Amino acid sequence: MTRWLSGGREATDYDVVVVGAGPMGLTAAIQLKQLCRAVDTNISVYVLKKGSEVGAQVLSRNVFEPRALDELIPQWRQEDVCLSLL
Repeated sequence: MTRWLSGGREATDYDVVVVGAGPMGLTAAIQLKQLCRAVDTNISVYVLKKGSEVGAQVLSRNVFEPRALDELIPQWRQEDVCLSLL
């Protein structure tokens, strides 16, 4: 649910906020959503990152290897699975 605060700022409620979209943050968010699916429940998960896109970890010198997603989500390249999970 999105609501507006004083000063024109927007606020949205989430069940879980993962700080960082590096390998550990993405793994945590994806596995949490997979566990929820296994028990037939749904929670909102928000991944917060400092870069403009996932993998843009220039300041922290992190190199994101997207092939690691093959083990978590085997069909991530064929479908828009990542966005439906998060």
